[in-house]
Order: sequence, then C-alpha cells, then structure tokens
Amino acid sequence: MRLGLQTFCARRGQKQANVDRILGFAETARNEGCDLIAFPEFSVNGPWVSYDPDAHLADLLTDAEPIPGPTTDLLQQEAGRLNIALGVGIAEQGLAQKPFNAYVIIDNTGIRHVQRKLQPTDSEMAFYRGGGDQISPLELAGTRIGITICADNENPQLHQRWHTLGIELLLEPHYDCIKRFQKAGHSWDDLLKFNRHDTLHRRAYKPAQKLGFTTAYVDAKDPRKSFEDHPEWPHFVTGKSACFGPDGTLLAENTGNEESLLIVDLQSFLNPTISGNSQE
Repeated sequence: MRLGLQTFCARRGQKQANVDRILGFAETARNEGCDLIAFPEFSVNGPWVSYDPDAHLADLLTDAEPIPGPTTDLLQQEAGRLNIALGVGIAEQGLAQKPFNAYVIIDNTGIRHVQRKLQPTDSEMAFYRGGGDQISPLELAGTRIGITICADNENPQLHQRWHTLGIELLLEPHYDCIKRFQKAGHSWDDLLKFNRHDTLHRRAYKPAQKLGFTTAYVDAKDPRKSFEDHPEWPHFVTGKSACFGPDGTLLAENTGNEESLLIVDLQSFLNPTISGNSQE
C-alpha cells in the first residue's frame, strides 16, 4: 500500500468547501500513486466544539448526514474517477438526536468501513454521542487496517485489541488538542516539541513499538494564523502528522502547524520509501 496522510484545516459550517479541498488533495495524492489518502478527524464538517461560541447543536444536526448519504455518494463517485480510496471524518446522522463522530473509508465500490469514535471528549459531548465499543478491521490494498479516532487512542486496551485482531496498520485520525493548562510553551515550536514527547509518543510511537504494527497519525491544522490569536480558546491543534513502523521507527513526519501531504510506501513495512511535501 502507498499511503497518503493529508494534514489540513477543515472549517466548521463550510462542508462544501471542505469536501472540495478533500477532492483536490485526493487528486494530488493519486498523482503521487497513493492507494489511500487519509484525512484528519472532522475533515468533512469541521470541528464542532463547546469552546467555539458560534458552534450550535441545531446547526450540526442540519450539517450531519447518514452514511451512505449525499457526501459519501459524491466521494464514492470521485474515488472511482481518481482510482483512490479516501478516509474522512464525518458527522454521521443516526436514530438519536446527536450524531456520531465517525470516520469512513470509501473507494469506487462504496463504503468500505465506518468507525465511530467510542468516547467523545468533554468539548465534543454537547454535539456528539458515543459510538459504543464496536471495532473491526478492514482489508484494503492487501493491508489489514484498524481505525482509532483521536483521544480513543489513550486507551492501551484498545490498541491491544487491535493487536489481537491482527492488524498491520492502525490509522489514527486526530484533531489533537494541547490544552493551555498543560503549559506546553509560548510558541508553535514549543507546542510541537511537547507533542512529540507527549501525545504523539504515547498514542502512536508506543503502540507501534510495543505491539508490532504500523501507526499512521494524521492531525488537523489549527485555524489560527498567529499563535496569539484567540487567547480565549483553551486548546491548540498541532497540525503534526507522522507514521511509525512496527518497531517504533519513525517512517515519516511533517514539520507541524502546516497543511502537508505525507506519502509512505508500506508494501514491506520494514523498508518503506518516504516522500512528502508542504502545501502552504
């Protein structure tokens, strides 16, 4: 498998613009020979979080869709045109009021897999409901894949379960938030150093090193133009993406706080070919 990890900034309430950007990035990835391009958590609808004063549940209920639905139908059509599979985060409309925070894999044949976030974080709970305990792997391009969304990766038992299920690749779509109370620093460089030794180490490096599968951590880009913007927001999003091999070896990483495409050739898992480019 040739895997693309696309870091980008999805905007809340701008679903069509987000989808248009997803398709543009997918075309670039296909031109680079990727079999799958994976996007961050919230990539279709943007982040709906409680610290955003303009985020309202009523608007998300209008924005959410069933799976399959209009957006996944379009993505299936475009996946067929481009001959590439796409992994996107989407607000999934269900039978209860609040939607699921879901991640879907789509190719030209249709919906290949849906994984729901098991436990919404505190800032998501006003908008999303939990997805329960159901997880299962999928087979794509000869690779057995598991998906764990953002903070669900804090549970080592979940990683152990994936190991038991025999996955080769764990895809970890994120909207990774560093909280101000963590006192991670006073610049993007400070936050990225903190992330490398904290969240990225714990959620991606350690399970790869301990359990022997590859982890692919793909994060969103923070919407701030300057580190000092929105001092009232309690979180920063690092825009850091990386891939670790089965022994914990770093296979690829972006600089962080950027929109970028990482490409990792995983056909051997032990001897990958790596490339990447920044899109800022």
